[in-house]
Order: sequence, then C-alpha cells, then structure tokens
Amino acid sequence: MTKVVVTGIGIISSIGNNIHETYSSLIKQKSGIGKIDILDTLHKDEFLLGEVKLSNDELIKKAKVDPSFPWTRTALLGVIATKQAIKDAQIIPNDTALVSASTVGGMDRSEIFYKDFLTDAIHSKYIDSHHAGNSTEMIAEQTGVGGLITTISTACSSSLNSIMFGARLIKNGITNSAIVGGTDALSKFTLNGFNTLMILDKELCRPFDSSRMGLNLGEGAAFLVLEEKESAILSGKHIYAEVSGYANSNDAHHQTASSENGEGPYLAMSRALVSAKLSPPDIDYINVHGTGTDNNDLTEGKALLRLFGDKVPLFSSTKAFTGHTLGAAGVIESVISILSLKNKTVPPNINFSTPIDEIGLNPVTTIIKLDSFNHVLTNSFGFGGNDSSVVFSSFENKKESNKSNLNSNEAKPVYIIGASTISPQNTLEDEFFLDKVEVGNDKFLQILKPNYREYIAPKLLRRMSKIVRMGIVSASQAMKDAGITNPDAILTGTGMGCQIDTEKFLNSMIENREGLLTPTSFIQSTHNTVGGSIALGIQNHNYNLTYVHRTFSFESALLDGLLLLKENEQRNILLGGFDEITEESWLIKSKINHYKKEPVVNSDIYNDNQKGAQAGEGSSFFVLSTKKTENVYARVRDVYMFFRPVGQENIEDRISGFLCKNSLELSDIDLVILGNNGDNKFDHIYTDLQNGLFLNNATVRYKHICGEYDTSSAFAMWLGARIIKENKIPASILLSGKQNEKIRNILIYNHFRNINHSLILLGK
Repeated sequence: MTKVVVTGIGIISSIGNNIHETYSSLIKQKSGIGKIDILDTLHKDEFLLGEVKLSNDELIKKAKVDPSFPWTRTALLGVIATKQAIKDAQIIPNDTALVSASTVGGMDRSEIFYKDFLTDAIHSKYIDSHHAGNSTEMIAEQTGVGGLITTISTACSSSLNSIMFGARLIKNGITNSAIVGGTDALSKFTLNGFNTLMILDKELCRPFDSSRMGLNLGEGAAFLVLEEKESAILSGKHIYAEVSGYANSNDAHHQTASSENGEGPYLAMSRALVSAKLSPPDIDYINVHGTGTDNNDLTEGKALLRLFGDKVPLFSSTKAFTGHTLGAAGVIESVISILSLKNKTVPPNINFSTPIDEIGLNPVTTIIKLDSFNHVLTNSFGFGGNDSSVVFSSFENKKESNKSNLNSNEAKPVYIIGASTISPQNTLEDEFFLDKVEVGNDKFLQILKPNYREYIAPKLLRRMSKIVRMGIVSASQAMKDAGITNPDAILTGTGMGCQIDTEKFLNSMIENREGLLTPTSFIQSTHNTVGGSIALGIQNHNYNLTYVHRTFSFESALLDGLLLLKENEQRNILLGGFDEITEESWLIKSKINHYKKEPVVNSDIYNDNQKGAQAGEGSSFFVLSTKKTENVYARVRDVYMFFRPVGQENIEDRISGFLCKNSLELSDIDLVILGNNGDNKFDHIYTDLQNGLFLNNATVRYKHICGEYDTSSAFAMWLGARIIKENKIPASILLSGKQNEKIRNILIYNHFRNINHSLILLGK
C-alpha cells in the first residue's frame, strides 16, 4: 500500500520567514497582525493585516532571483517557501510534481498597472503575470521542477486541496514526490472585497469568541515536500508526518456563507477520518478554520459537535497569529499542525475570552504539551462552499493496515456518457454543426448565447454573470445527456474564471478610490464560482475542485477525474472547462501579442500574418463514468501534460513516449486534432509535427471554430468524442490525410506558446 509522508517544509508569513521563526512565534504567543506598512491602500489606518514585513525588493534579495523578471509578490513568497522545502527535504526536483494554489495570483501588480494595461501599456511585462498559474510557473523555473505542474484555486481551501491532490498523484503512481502548497499576497482587491462583505475586524480578530467581529487578512506562502513512504525511508529522509487522510466536500448552501448545521465542514471532517481509517476519538488536536467571522465560527463549531459530540478534541484557530492568508491558509496551518504534532505541543487560540453561546466550545488558550500526540486534523473552508480537511499522523505511531487505499491496481475504462458545449457555433442544439461553420469577421469569437430562460429560472439570472450561465447550462445539458441528476464529483478547469466580474470590481475600486463598492462582483470573481454554483443549484455535497493553470486547467481537472474513477471513489463525474472573453481582456492580451489586434475572418486565421491568435470563449462539460451506457461517446484513455520542452525533438519524444505508455503506435492513431491558432510564431510546432511525426495520420485543426482560450482543449475533446461516436470527420476541419473506415483512436495535442503542452487520448 502506497503511503505518503512529509519530508520537507518551507514557510514565510507574518510570524516568521522560516519554520523555526514560525514555531518560536507560536510558542511565544507572538502575533504577526498589526498596522499596515507594506500594502499601499487608502485604508492604512482603518484595518490591521498580517503582513510579511519585507518590501518586494527585499523579497527579491531573499529569494535570490533575477530582479529584472516581472515579479509579483505572490510569486516571490512562493519561491522563498518552495526553496526552503526543497532544501529541507534534500531532493533534486527534476522529476518532482508541483501542485500550487493561489486565489489572488498576480493581482498585487495588476491592480497597480491595470489602467496602464488598457492604455499605454508601459508596464506590459506584468500583464501575463496576472494569471493564477504564473506564480506556479515562476516557482518551477526558479527551483528546477521538471515534473507535472498545475494550480488549484478553490478560494480559501485552495492549498489544502493541493496537498490532497499531490498525495493522490503519489498514491496513484503518477509521481514519487510532489511539492504542494500555496501562496497569496495581500492586495487592495481582496482587502476591499472582504470589506464590502462587512466581515473585516478593525481590531485583532478573536476566533471562536462570542465578541468576534470578523477576520484580519494576511499573506504568506508554505510548501511541503511529499514523498512515497518506502522511498523516503530507503533514502534516509527525515520524516515529519504522514498524510494519512483527506477529503473535500461542498456545503451547497450559499456562495459565501456557511450552512446553519455545517453540512460541508461536517462531511469534509468525517470523510477525512474515514480516509485515514480513524474514528473521532483518535484525533488529538484540530487546527480549525476559525476565521473570526460570526457565521464561520458558529457553523464550524456546530459541525464539530455533530462529529465529536460532547468529546470535541483540543482545538484552536491560529489565524489570530497569521491573519487569514486566503489560498495559502490551508498549507500554512498544515505546517503549524505538523510542527505541533512533531513537538507534541498544541498552539493557543489567542485573543479568546468567552465561548459562543450557541455552541459553548472553549478552544485551547495556552500552550499545552501532550504526552501522546498521534493525529491532527486541519480544516480550510472557502467561498463556493468548498470545504476540505486533512489528517496528519505521527510517523512513528500511525497504525498499519493491510487494506490497500485503492480497490484495484487496474484502472477501469473511463467513458464519456454525456457531453455538451456552448461555443461560437450552434453546438448546443445542432446535430452536427461542423458542416456549416459560422463565419464572422471580428476581433474575437463570442459564444452564440442560448435562451438562458429555458434553462435557468429568471429570478436567478439577474445577478448571474455570463460565464456562470454558460457553465450551468452546458453542465445541466451534459447531465441530461448522460441521464444523471447528481454526480459523485464536480471538476472544473478555467484559465481566467469570471473575467467580467473581476474587471467590474477592479475598475470600480480604482475609479472610486477604494470606496462605494458592492460585493456581488467580488464574490463572483473567484475562480471556483462556476463549480460552486453548479453544486449549489443541484444541492451536490460531493468533491468539488477547480484547476486554473492556463492550458493545463482542463487537463488537470480531467486527470483528477481519471484518478477518482481509478480509486473507485466515484461512479459518475461531471467535468468541465470554460473561459470567457471581454473587450478589456482582449485589448490587454493583444498588447503582448497573445491576440490579434485587428479583426479577421475566423476561417482565414491560419493565413493571417498578424501576431497572436484570434481569441474565443466557450464552456464544455462532460459526464465521465466507468459504466458504459447506450449513449457512450468515447473512451478517455489518458491525459498528459509537460512544461517547457527543449526543442521540437523533445516534443516528438514526449508524444511517442505517451503513445508507447498506452501500448499504441502512430499507425494506431486514426486522427490527430491539432491546436493551431493562427499565431505564426508558434504554429510552426504543429506544422512541423504534421509534416514529420504525423505525416501519415489524418489531422484536423479546430480553433477557427471556437477561437483561442485557455480551456479550448475541452472543446477539442467534445469534438473528438463526437467524431468517434458518429464515425465522421467533417470536411470543414480536415487538414490533411483521409478518414479511415473506422475511427478508433484520436490524439488531441495542444500547447500554449511553447510553454504548456498537453495530450489527450480518446478511444472507441
């Protein structure tokens, strides 16, 4: 049985720049929350923050990186923590996976230069750093990580989910080691956003206290090195703890507020214990989410009582030390939990005096030493009802079990049994649209909007943004197509999430000088809004993750789905990829030549000499299942991602290796779907493959149909699934070769500017 252990730790936050300073602050009960010194905000004298008291220039020196790079504070904090973890674990990370998490991404730079991006673009080097996956890539480049990389954004549960996914990658044999964690910097965007929700305390926060008035925001980063246990032992590694259990659930109650009975938190904690093969009395300490807000602490307390009854273990919130570090909170508190476990010391819930009347729970308020300390549970809950719990266990005392974590070593076939897409074509309703492709002459391709009132109650539409509507409709149609109403998991990928809402709040914040703001756009700006909205609409309390790594976004969600089905935890999984285009996002990206500046007929993009691609948008959803139905489209055989290959030969080697892994040769591939987008600077990679490796294969290209966007590979998978099901390649997309009598295997190859490359293999 594969077990996963922690062999390296790195951390930087307001209470310390490494693990030793962090533990010292906890023991000395020294909070890092105070007056604002670093963040340039008009609210300097109004709120308290948990800042890392180093300027960006000082962080650059501490990280030992090239100061000429377009650094965001989020990336710098991440690099510092990751380098510490790698050094601590004494690993060479060339084959190691990196799973990072972030909610703000590069917003700390974007909010400063946004109006410049729209006009002169003097600071254009920071445009691409806005992406949530940018910090992950900067970390990978600065530390030499050479394995799978991806980014998770599920609001404040993000980094706890990165730990969970990294552990599962190891358990499933995808990698032997993984660097997992998260990083988030303070920004005016988040400060003002939380202020509109009226949940910021102007004094020191008081988690679980009856007088609590809200949270204090913080910043920081932490990363863990996870390794397969036997390998770590053979290497003589110092082992901090075992990652013995984990779970993610959805509250399905409200986009920001927790349910009255704490259903999501209860399910996350109880399922994590089941995963760890533990019972409630086995838990010695809980590092609770404990933000200090009225709603969160009350419902988390109710969930604790539901699970543990009148024997709630010792518990405390450490957010009164660090502040709420958003996407980094889960891993920062995991580090604190591991240090507590290792030192048999429970940290206090500082600033507490009086329990909440409705629950009567008293957290630990002084340092407590335990003679026996074997298991610690840590919680993180986020917007969209995204709730996660992880159990860390003492390596020496963890009970062994002969039962395997996986029910079968052999993965069952995974089928697409439902599919739906909204695109610039009539794909939602037309039987097989590609014989009559919609042609337009515009700057970017927008979806053909369905009559949303046919799918969504009018009263719900008023405040629902376009991308949420797109996602809900395509998801509901995919489930209808598959004949299911409530999937066992919801997995989504998006490169940029709700761009319209992000732009609305950002523009309003800048133009109104951080005043006169309303919360709706801020709430919907989180990347996991669509996944959370789908769960809320169908009252789905199951596993719900959102991946946000450029053109790895959909592929990462797909990989997660394949692993879940292999683990036999789920039977039907709802999987989606979606992105939207706006006038502002097109304008900004055109200034760094990602998008074409002038209108072009979409059917002519491959002959257009302008720099960049023609932008597009869309939402594609699928139901994946291990059960074959009469409606089966295709089998999903495998997915693979690789980062920054060196040269065309390396790309060809990766493709050949992927086919070999799946016991296929090039002659077995009946069709290759290529991601040509009309950008002459990078389309030659596809052309070289077409004229070389794929010379004898039929090939098609598809982005003149949907445009270029981060999750366009989801559209390609929909296209490939339809082609296999109907055994027909539409003439309108055929690039070279001719159709075989029977189409059994389709390979989809896509890349983002020769940085992020991905392969999806579909079978009959």
